[in-house]
Amino acid sequence: MTPNSIETWLRDLNSPNSEEAWAQFLADYSPQIYQAIRQFEADTDNAADCFQFVCEQLFENRAKRLRKFKGEGSATFVTWLRAVVRNLCIDWHRRQFGRLRPFRAISRLPVFDQEVFRLVYERATPPEECFALLAADFPNTTQTRINESRARIDELLTPNQRWLLARRQHSGNGNEIASLDQPETFLGELTDSLPDPEAQAIANERKRNLEQALAQLQPQERVLIRLRFEQGLTLGKTAELLDLGNAQKADRLIQEILKRLEKLMN
Repeated sequence: MTPNSIETWLRDLNSPNSEEAWAQFLADYSPQIYQAIRQFEADTDNAADCFQFVCEQLFENRAKRLRKFKGEGSATFVTWLRAVVRNLCIDWHRRQFGRLRPFRAISRLPVFDQEVFRLVYERATPPEECFALLAADFPNTTQTRINESRARIDELLTPNQRWLLARRQHSGNGNEIASLDQPETFLGELTDSLPDPEAQAIANERKRNLEQALAQLQPQERVLIRLRFEQGLTLGKTAELLDLGNAQKADRLIQEILKRLEKLMN
């Protein structure tokens, strides 16, 4: 999309043409969304579930999240979109495996500082994406303000907390953050932060249900879903490979299949 088309498309998301604008968005940006998800979630089935969650959240309330974008240019939008998707991936993971408890000292800071901590320290968001995401929610964001916030956070973090943050960033998952203010609480808090066994069992059951539902689809339908979500092909390329005519028809078929999968899983 060009800068002008992005502006028009964002405006259309809050109009009677929102469904058409959303279809255009999916046609243009589904591959970038899925790519960002796969960087977060390696399992293809989990990635498919996460993709559906992310899309639902992005389209919620006439795409309120997407309409927060205030930047200019398609490159800037893609950077900002990836940051939003990364955050939604974390939200999806928390719903599946339990919510992480924040450090108590950080939870007492202003909201802006807490958001900086979440993006920079917990999620290791790249600087450009971090700035774009903060600016969407805090219009007076500047690099100086971010640096000042980081200085306040650095003063509060204990050696144990820094170790946990470094380990979390190295491992690439969100299960190792605990609310530590004292060294002696390390083992207990770390154990408490592990995934809830019941939540994990529910996630495993959902995965089995999805596999069983996929097995009930027609072969071409399974190929369509795998090309779109596992291989990350665009709607246009998917339609071309399966001789479906155009991207809009491919999108309609995919939406119908996903609705059927949801019913089969319930």
